[in-house]
Amino acid sequence: MSHDTLAAPSRFATRFAHYIGEVADTLDWDHSHWLALTVRLDATGKAPEALTLGEVQHAIAATVQEAAR
Repeated sequence: MSHDTLAAPSRFATRFAHYIGEVADTLDWDHSHWLALTVRLDATGKAPEALTLGEVQHAIAATVQEAAR
C-alpha cells in the first residue's frame, strides 16, 4: 500500500490532460474535419508515432480555425 500524500497535479499532468481533452473534442467532428486534420498531419512528413502532442494540438487548432471561416 502506498503512503504517498496527495498533491496538486504537476504542470506536465495538467498540460497532458489539456492535450488529451483537445483530441477528445475531435470526436464530435464530421468527416470533412477529420480529412482536413489528416492532411495537415501528413504534411508534417513525420510518422504518426513521431508526432508530439504539441504538433497534434497545433494541427487540431488550425483545423478548427479553418472550419470557423
